Amino acid sequence: MALIEPGKILIAKPYLQDNYFKRTVIYTVEHNNSGSLGFILNKPHNLSLKDIFPHLKNGNFPLFEGGPVSNNQLFYTHTIGQNLSDSIEILNGVYWGGNFFELTEMIEKGQINSNQIRFYIGYSGWSEGQLEAELMNDMWFNESSNYTDLINCPFDELWGNSLNKINPGYKAFSDFSFDPSLN
Repeated sequence: MALIEPGKILIAKPYLQDNYFKRTVIYTVEHNNSGSLGFILNKPHNLSLKDIFPHLKNGNFPLFEGGPVSNNQLFYTHTIGQNLSDSIEILNGVYWGGNFFELTEMIEKGQINSNQIRFYIGYSGWSEGQLEAELMNDMWFNESSNYTDLINCPFDELWGNSLNKINPGYKAFSDFSFDPSLN
């Protein structure tokens, strides 16, 4: 079994029927003895940062559903960590969190673009041993990733493209309707 590490992605296997995690790609930001934490990359929330912070005139960043835990909180992953205090490095220049006041100032000054940051409402979390059990039960592919490629891929193509990288034959699953009764 592949090692769970921050910076890897979890790709829902085609037959995973969980209503929340079906066809998702999750970027893992933390894994330790207490559990694991990550954010769903391909579930848009249909809101922008400006919708929840109207004072941000440059807040036209889309929000994504990060997961079912703490879905009343805002989280973010980014590549601006060295310029944002309190950021936590995930892997090779990719960070999560950081000083939100500083971040909003950078946004208002036009110093950040959507290729550098992704915002999430809530997160996906697993208690100690839970994610390992899900991997052993064959619910997820656990793969290496490139953060920039992930956030620049259209969200509706990310799951299929991720499957294709594992095995080109898996890409066919993304062509099936989300609801099999519509096939």
